[in-house]
Amino acid sequence: MEFNKNTIRALIIGGFVCLLALVCAVRLYNLQIVNGEDFRIMADNSSVRTYVKKAPRGEIFDRNGVPIVENKPGYSIQIFKTDITDDELNANLADIITLLHENDCDYTSSFPIRYNADTGAPEYDFEDTEPESEEYPRKIAEWESENGVSGYGTLREIVSHYAEKYNISAEYGEDMTVDLAAVRYEMEQRNFGRLNPFTMASKVNNIVLQKIEETYVPTGFAGVVTDAVRTYARGNMAAHILGRTGIIYAEEYEELKDKGYGMNDIIGKDGLEAVLEPYLKGTDGYRSVRLGTDGRYDDEVAYREPQPGKYAELTIDASLQEAAEKALRSGVTSAVGSDGAGAVIAVDPHNGEILAIASYPSYNPETFTEDYDKLLKAESKPLFNRALNGAYAPGSTFKMLTSVASLETGIITPDTYITDRGVYTYYSDYRPTCLVYSSSGSTHGTINVSEAIGVSCNYFFYDVGRQTGIDTLDEYCEKFGLGEPTGIELSESSGIVAGPKEREAAGGEWHPGDVLQTAIGQSDNLFTPAQIAGYVCTILNKGTRYKLHLVRRIADYETGEEVLKNEAEVVSENPISDSTFDAVKEGMRQVVADGTAAKVFGNSSLKVGGKTGTAEVSDGADNVLFTGFAPYDNPEIVVAAVIEHGATSSFAAQIAKDVFESYMSLYHGTDTKSSDDTDEYVD
Repeated sequence: MEFNKNTIRALIIGGFVCLLALVCAVRLYNLQIVNGEDFRIMADNSSVRTYVKKAPRGEIFDRNGVPIVENKPGYSIQIFKTDITDDELNANLADIITLLHENDCDYTSSFPIRYNADTGAPEYDFEDTEPESEEYPRKIAEWESENGVSGYGTLREIVSHYAEKYNISAEYGEDMTVDLAAVRYEMEQRNFGRLNPFTMASKVNNIVLQKIEETYVPTGFAGVVTDAVRTYARGNMAAHILGRTGIIYAEEYEELKDKGYGMNDIIGKDGLEAVLEPYLKGTDGYRSVRLGTDGRYDDEVAYREPQPGKYAELTIDASLQEAAEKALRSGVTSAVGSDGAGAVIAVDPHNGEILAIASYPSYNPETFTEDYDKLLKAESKPLFNRALNGAYAPGSTFKMLTSVASLETGIITPDTYITDRGVYTYYSDYRPTCLVYSSSGSTHGTINVSEAIGVSCNYFFYDVGRQTGIDTLDEYCEKFGLGEPTGIELSESSGIVAGPKEREAAGGEWHPGDVLQTAIGQSDNLFTPAQIAGYVCTILNKGTRYKLHLVRRIADYETGEEVLKNEAEVVSENPISDSTFDAVKEGMRQVVADGTAAKVFGNSSLKVGGKTGTAEVSDGADNVLFTGFAPYDNPEIVVAAVIEHGATSSFAAQIAKDVFESYMSLYHGTDTKSSDDTDEYVD
């Protein structure tokens, strides 16, 4: 049978159609049967948006359960990956940037270039470094190298590089170009994508919130996320120990991503917020919703409730902390004015619990970012925690250590008497004088160790220190925690213990007469207020040294289970005799009864012990110190205070007195102020 051409053509076309039908059938079978579930999930995912439900950070309370750091509702703007052009993306971002600026809000970015409206030009701005510091040029060089822009001659050229990279139109002004480059840079740093939205701004106000919901939520470009915003219940109280939080940096994310952290997470940056991060961090939840064809929410497809972090209970008493900060501020400003500086710390000698700790000047953690430039440039260094990192010559507060070392080694006894002759003449080439002799030509006469502490006789301690020797003094410094870490949870200075090794390591030479200055708390001795308080606690405990700590316990909100509990921890045991203890304690009583602090404590009905200190410094007036304890018969609190360039030690003593009185009022309900007691500082 022969086929004509039309028939053959029809057969070929028919066969081709059958083949196409077979291919389509196979394809449909593959789509619907073999991989149907996978493609269904992909289709669902393309119409499903998942919002992270941030877990609240654990809150922080004082020893009595009083809230110090809390959470309150807040809102953040998140940008989502959508199928729009760079021009459309930049236009949307520019509108949101303008909206933020108009409402005193800011976007999130680690881009170190900002536009200075005053100069009309871009400039570098590394938030954690002072422009005048030696570190600043190094930071610029490192950033330029890491980002491949080292070869550009000016900042404008670098900005142009990023404008080209992100297709930012030349129609935008230079200020908006910098803003857009900063936001796009941060989006890139945070791996912005369909599965990773970008948190553009946090803590936005209601006006911004409303505009975003009206304009960008319907389009799917942006969303509003409810956050738990960190708030500090008592303003800047305890700012230096609480620290602050902030959005995670790229380098921090690399270290923490395997622990469940995301690129938009808020973490502790410093202070206890950073130290307690593993406990305070909660477990995020999520909410997945399907979007309708109009881009609006259709229904909820999945939900997981966020789990808050654990809460922390500190050793500090919020009321005593406020009283200590008030006393410190008053003492510093009375001594040297509002630009002065100082610190105070109060410790329970029975267990090393810190009851209050303050550094002046301070700052507000809630406005840290807004205030950062001013804080960083302030000559008074408000970000510096002087209580833990300020290392000061202890002056005469060291004389109890010299007393303990000489008594325990048998150099003297409580009944050893030394005659103050005004000028110490043991060395022919070095003849220091007793302060009372230098000022009035008189002497302290013949006195024992308790009396020498009471009147702070340099001559007595020159002689005792020389006989005791630098090696023994250094040994007792270590035993009593001077020049040693206190064990506190935060970063602290270890201080410096004077001696030949330290001097020679610094390129100097140690002379025999240097031990005389060491014995009275001068020379190279440098200790923190926390170390001084800790060493007095050790004296009161007859040589038992406790670790200082700020955290009492950490517990679960729901179950109350304690995941951490700090008990009193003994660092070392170096027992001293009852006779040594009694002699030193009596000397500290004489200081406040009729010695160098009598004018401050003379009118108080509270019986205390203490020691003043005046330390010479090379850059101005002397630093002044006081350390003491109360009540005298059964000590419950030890205080150490320092004022930089503080006129006289009476100012530091008054700070301690105010803290003692506040403590007695809070814990014993007693008013230890006499009727003629005033806030006037005397010397």
